[in-house]
Amino acid sequence: MGDGHDLLATLRHVRNTRAFTHESVSAEALGTILEVARCTGSAMNAQPWEFVVVRDPEVLRAISQTGPNLPWLGSAPLAIVLVMAGQRPELEGFDEGRLAERIMAAAYAQGLAAGLGWFLAGEPRRRAYALLGVPEAKAMRTVIAVGHPAAGAGPAAPPPGSPAEGMKPASPRKPLAELVHHDRYGAAAAHGTGSGS
Repeated sequence: MGDGHDLLATLRHVRNTRAFTHESVSAEALGTILEVARCTGSAMNAQPWEFVVVRDPEVLRAISQTGPNLPWLGSAPLAIVLVMAGQRPELEGFDEGRLAERIMAAAYAQGLAAGLGWFLAGEPRRRAYALLGVPEAKAMRTVIAVGHPAAGAGPAAPPPGSPAEGMKPASPRKPLAELVHHDRYGAAAAHGTGSGS
C-alpha cells in the first residue's frame, strides 16, 4: 500500500479552486483522474455514471454562460461533466458526491486543482443538456473544472515541497468539538477521544 500520510495530507488540503492558468492538463494526468473516478464505489455497485470530458475552449466558454454561477469555468483548460443514469435519484445523488470528491482529490494528488460547479435547474440546465448532447433521461448536475491553479488560488497549506505549495490558505474549518457528538446528539466527548480542534 502507498504512504498513508500522503493520502491523509491530500484529503486534508484539497479545496475548491476557481482560478486556473492557461497550462493544459496532460493526457496522463487526465487518465489517472478518470481511472480513479472509474474505481469509485457506488450503491449496489451500479456505477451509474459516465463522463463528458471537455477541452474545447469554445465549449468551455459556452458552458460558463449556461448560468450565472459558472462564469469562472470559462478560463479552465478542462472540465469533466458527471452524467448519472437518472434511474435512482437518491442513491445516485449519494454516489455523485463520492465521485466528485474523488475526482478533486485525484487532481490535487497530481499537483493540479479542481473546482466544483453545478448546472442550475431550469433553463441553465436545459442549455447545458443541449450544448453537450446529453439525453434528457440522464441526470446531469455537476461539472468539475481541472487545471493548474493560478497564483494565490487553490488548495491550502499543502505539505512542504508539494506542487501546490504557496497557494492561498483555506477558509477556517469548525473545530471538531463543535461537530462531533458521542453516542447521542448533544453529548460531549470524553476527555482524550479526539474531538478537539
